[in-house]
Amino acid sequence: MQKLQSLTFYKNPLFILALILGAFFLKGVFLAAIFPIFGGQDESRHYNTVQYLAEPAVKNWERDAKKVERDKDHIETYGFSDEIRRTAVATDTDVLRGDIFNTINFSDSYIGENENAITSKQWMPYNYNLKPEVVGGSLYHKVAAYIERFLGQYDILTRFYTIRIFSVFLGTLAILFFYLTAKTVGFSEKNSLLLSAIVAFQPKLAMYFSNINYDVLLIPMFFLFTLAGVLALKDGLNWKNISLLLIGTTVAIETKPTGFILLAALIALIAFFLYEKVREKDSRLRYAIYFLCALAFAFLVIYLKRYLSTGGQSLGEILSSVGDYLSKSLSFGRFGLTERTYWGTLGWTNSLLLDKAVELLKYLEIIALVGLGFFFFGKKEKPAYLPEKKYIAFLFLMAVGLQLEIRAADWSMFNSLGRIELGTPGRYFLPNLASHIILMFTGFGTLLSYLKREHYFEKILLIGLLAMFSLSLYLIFDVIIYRFYL
Repeated sequence: MQKLQSLTFYKNPLFILALILGAFFLKGVFLAAIFPIFGGQDESRHYNTVQYLAEPAVKNWERDAKKVERDKDHIETYGFSDEIRRTAVATDTDVLRGDIFNTINFSDSYIGENENAITSKQWMPYNYNLKPEVVGGSLYHKVAAYIERFLGQYDILTRFYTIRIFSVFLGTLAILFFYLTAKTVGFSEKNSLLLSAIVAFQPKLAMYFSNINYDVLLIPMFFLFTLAGVLALKDGLNWKNISLLLIGTTVAIETKPTGFILLAALIALIAFFLYEKVREKDSRLRYAIYFLCALAFAFLVIYLKRYLSTGGQSLGEILSSVGDYLSKSLSFGRFGLTERTYWGTLGWTNSLLLDKAVELLKYLEIIALVGLGFFFFGKKEKPAYLPEKKYIAFLFLMAVGLQLEIRAADWSMFNSLGRIELGTPGRYFLPNLASHIILMFTGFGTLLSYLKREHYFEKILLIGLLAMFSLSLYLIFDVIIYRFYL
């Protein structure tokens, strides 16, 4: 008994961190297993891209040049590989897609319904159409294609779910990057672990990382860039920080166009450090820094001009279109949809609990925003348990930058089509979840200091963890499993 009492390894921060990372990974693998095949966001198209990139360089099979006539209710009519189309039919994918309350039949035996046909490898993983439906081949798809090719001798279930587990692994890296970020900005070891656990149990994050989708590489790169940015603010620019910033930016850009916002952030960071270095020196150097800042702004303008369709409109017409877009997009209904999909509160069941959870989170975010106002502009000295202002300012600007980019892309589609097409679903904002969580709890911590209740900060973190943990388990066992299997 005395020997058991002397064991203290469970108090070691590295052991607790390993538990958090392990819990996220295992939960992600479980989610990857219970979500039906092709059930993720555009997952069939993303997997078809992987298969297309994994095809032999010499395509010696007959291919059809005629345009694919799609029927959105029948996935076998899509321009996917023969294996994906036939597997989708065998697994009743269209039944699940047809209505949010549909379920499918399962075999009573150990062998699943149509499993023998699926695993027999009688269907080729090749696209027979000259114009297959694929996503622009990003770095994620290229890496996943190596996995697909390496496991080529195995059936589609093995290959598909292995790539899903690869996505879970990328999510585990994101949690590690967040922990290092929380420690770097100045949170205590214990509070950093609590914040990391909150992020690890954020429902939508785990759900998204259980799918085949290029965002599962984009999100860790945003987390890595955020870590590198706060490291640079702490230690200055050195070879390690610059390398991490360049890796995060380059990989993000190679993964998805959204990553270009990191290039603008990188230029702005470099301009800031150069300004800090020379502001007390020769005026010519200062002007050079001002030129770099102007260059960063010019890059943003060029980026917007390149990726946003204006259709030759005048400035007045553009401003009118922006005003029209904002009046339609900044509505309570659309904000509510963004909130629900951001936190993962799926609408598959008519749940009062989920509705109230989103409402509560919305008001908590408003309270945290008020706290951030006091943090930046209040006269009281910053509490010791909170980060310095330079870190929070950087995280705030990261969050604002992504918001602007997403809404600019949404307006571009609106301007071209005359209707909101992309929208602002919550998953688009997950790359800045690291910044968001730190900003929220910094706001809470500031308000506690003004109320002279600093000792409640750790309790607030514990309550946040318990709430996120409970919401995550509720969604898994009372919503997702109930939706697909009961």
